[in-house]
Amino acid sequence: MGIAAGPLPNSRWIEAYARLGYGLLTYKTVRTVERAAFTAPNLAFCRLGDPTVIEPAPRRLDPAAVTWAVSFGLPSAKPDLWRADVKRARGKLGPGQILIVSVAGTPAPGGDGEQLAEDYAQAARWAAEAGADVVEVHLSCPNTVAERPQMAFEDQALSAHIVAQVRRAVGGKPVVAKLGASRSPRALHDLATAIARWVDGFVLVNGLQRRVVKADGTAALPGAGRELAGVSGDAVWEPCRVQVEELCAWRKAGAWNKAILAVGGITTVERARETLAAGANAALVATAALVDPLLAARFRSGIKPGVEKGPDARRRPAVRVERRRMPS
Repeated sequence: MGIAAGPLPNSRWIEAYARLGYGLLTYKTVRTVERAAFTAPNLAFCRLGDPTVIEPAPRRLDPAAVTWAVSFGLPSAKPDLWRADVKRARGKLGPGQILIVSVAGTPAPGGDGEQLAEDYAQAARWAAEAGADVVEVHLSCPNTVAERPQMAFEDQALSAHIVAQVRRAVGGKPVVAKLGASRSPRALHDLATAIARWVDGFVLVNGLQRRVVKADGTAALPGAGRELAGVSGDAVWEPCRVQVEELCAWRKAGAWNKAILAVGGITTVERARETLAAGANAALVATAALVDPLLAARFRSGIKPGVEKGPDARRRPAVRVERRRMPS
C-alpha cells in the first residue's frame, strides 16, 4: 500500500508517512521551473453525494466518505531545492520502502510537443539523479501546446513521445506513467498499448475533472480558468475502480506485461484489498492519507505474511528496483 502524488510535498512528510507503514511513497509532482500555487482555497470539501458542490468542513468527519475538490495548479519548488530534498527523502526510507518521484513538463510560450517532451525528460533526469527509485511521468496535467486545451494523456502521440524521451533520459530506472480518466475502455487500451514499450507500469486514475460551485451556484474557486477542479476521494471510487479493472483485464489478456498501481477513491482497507484482488500490484491513497493516516497500519495488520492477494498474484509483473520487487 502506498501514497499517490499530492499529499507528500517534501522530505518531512515522506519521513512521517514512511514511519506509518506505507511502502510506496510518492514525492509530489515537481517541474524544471519554480511554479507558485493557485490562490487559496485550493482544497474544499464536497457535498456528500454531489461532488460538484463544495461546502464547509463537516463537524463530524467520516474519513471513508470524504470527497474533495482539489485546485493547486501543480506548483513546484525551485529545482535546486527539490533535488536536494528528494535526496534527503530517500535517506529517510527503510528497507523495502520505495520512493517514487512524480515529474511534469512545463510548456514554454510558443513551444511545441518536442519542447514539452524535452522538459519532461529533464525533470525526470534530475529526479533520477536525486535518488528516485521510480520516476512517475505525470501525463494527467494540462497540455497547452495542442490545438485545444487538454490533458497530455489525451494526446496518444504526444504521450508516447514524452515517455520515450523520459526513458532515454533515465536509462534503466523504472518509469511509470500516471493517467487520468479515459473516455472509453478502447481509449484506455490504445493509450496503454502506445506507451507500454517505454514504461514499467501505469498509475491510474488521477481523479476526475469536474465543474464545481458553491451551494448558491456561484464559482467555488477564485481566478480565471478555475471553473474545473480535480475531484478525489470517496465519490470517484466507482469510475476509477472500473478503469483499473479494465486495464488489469487487458494485461491478463496479454496486451502487455506491466505493473498497475491503482489510485482513486481508495478510502478504506476493504477497498484497498478489493483493488489488489482485482489484479493491481499496489493500492495508492491520496485523500485517505490526509484524513485517515493510519490506514496502512490497519491494512497491514489484517494480512498474514506470505499470503498472496487475489487471483493470478504470482503472475503479476513487478517494477524492479535494485533487484527488489515492488511491494504490494
